[in-house]
Amino acid sequence: MKKIVRQQNYLKELIESQENKFLSKRALRALMRAVLEPLLDKPEAGVVLYRIINTDGVAGLLKRLEFSEIESYDFSDESGNLREKVWANTEFLCVLTHRFVAILIWDANTGEEESVRYYSVVNSNQQNEALDIINRNTIIDIGKYQERFKPDRRDNKLLNQSFRRILSNLDEESREAVLGFAEGENNGRSEYTTSVRGCAHEVRNQLSICDLYSEIIRKYCEKNEIKDETIMSAVDCIKRAVKMANNSLIALKSGNTLNLKPQKLKHLIKTAKDLTKVYFECKNIEYIIENNADCEILADEDKFLAIVINLVKNAAEAFSTEETKNGKYIKIKTEAAGDFATIRISNNAGVITNPDKIFEEGYTTKSFGSGLGLRICKQSAEEMFGQLELSHSGEDYTEFVIRIGLV
Repeated sequence: MKKIVRQQNYLKELIESQENKFLSKRALRALMRAVLEPLLDKPEAGVVLYRIINTDGVAGLLKRLEFSEIESYDFSDESGNLREKVWANTEFLCVLTHRFVAILIWDANTGEEESVRYYSVVNSNQQNEALDIINRNTIIDIGKYQERFKPDRRDNKLLNQSFRRILSNLDEESREAVLGFAEGENNGRSEYTTSVRGCAHEVRNQLSICDLYSEIIRKYCEKNEIKDETIMSAVDCIKRAVKMANNSLIALKSGNTLNLKPQKLKHLIKTAKDLTKVYFECKNIEYIIENNADCEILADEDKFLAIVINLVKNAAEAFSTEETKNGKYIKIKTEAAGDFATIRISNNAGVITNPDKIFEEGYTTKSFGSGLGLRICKQSAEEMFGQLELSHSGEDYTEFVIRIGLV
């Protein structure tokens, strides 16, 4: 009698090979949408392979796939496409096109209701490892798709669309976190703390995806010898912004919100300039930096940068689309005298209405604002034993001043 040897769950072994990385189910759904929706929005030659047991939150996405012209195969135990039912709780989503290949494999058997262990490969020569495992346990010939769909790394429109989709998801998560922060004080302290920590966990998962994709872009540029300074600078800024946000969320979860250290002011202002240049794209605003104070201040790096970024961003958004007589400008000027460094951030975007209210929590003149930004900035400056104030606002110019102690 011929001995039958059952297959192992090699997909689960792949997950374990990436050191059992954990992801919340909510973040997993966002990642699934990020890699699949660009193909659904603009269908092209490709194939989607999926095994999704829990369709909560993605049922509509799968229905769109079902009614699209995109070739797809379901590998659930009831699909009839499997040789053996060996994958148990292990699920996957594989998107293969000429310009984009993404493979996600996850297992919900973690002991925690809202998290999964996962394995991911995007535009990598390691993609065949997972596809070979799927191919061995299906009556569908996956091999022909492996040969046919190999990303053309010179033309990565789908990768770019996926990256933008992830940033959009991150923006939505960030807004929810801000709303949770603002509304939490009305509830009990325990419920408030749980809500904030939950939001922080979700946003960190989204940030980890952004960090992953920024590294993919960097490696893509290095491999193809693309030495565009604008692209590389943008990637560096993304990684720096992700790191800042992660640090803030870690502090929020732990309750440790301050890390005071001696900081070189010139370096901080240069970093702030690099991070805020994106706000000036196509706006015809002159960005003036007078970074002459060669000194060290006692500050939390992330909090200080967040203050400057917020002030510059607000100024850039305050300009109208019309041209001004003397041209538009935003200026950062540093000075050091006595025991303090002074950072002046000014612009000619016009007068601020209700200047007495701008630091009040919840006050905003923006249709999309939360009324938290300036209040948090002022609080952060005071936590660093410094000051933030509006020193002048008129038709000629508006100026905010940060004063912070020298080391």
